[in-house]
Amino acid sequence: MAAGSAFTIAPNVVDVLVPEYNNVTSQTESMKKEYYNISATPVETYNLTFNVETSTVMNTILTHYKDQSGGYYPFSWQTVPSYIGSGSNITGRWVEGSLNITPVSNRWKISIKFEKSNS
Repeated sequence: MAAGSAFTIAPNVVDVLVPEYNNVTSQTESMKKEYYNISATPVETYNLTFNVETSTVMNTILTHYKDQSGGYYPFSWQTVPSYIGSGSNITGRWVEGSLNITPVSNRWKISIKFEKSNS
């Protein structure tokens, strides 16, 4: 794999996380709060879970994460379930530090967060 290569492993479960809005709160000298919306488009994040995977699949996911330098390089997620955007490919990045790999009876449970690119 290389930086920017597509992610094609199908997760067992995809949780759609609450969209994050780019709002900033600031306090003025008169102690009044001011609210600013930096971007009208929220950041959409998904938690991908892979249950009882083989070492081969675990190493493939780990290698993809490393090749993307964590959350640096964008890539196409091509195994999007149909309940998210009708299953269309989504371009985005891994969320830095979100990869979690746990051994389960000679297999691996893996979870990782994917952040949709708004550009």
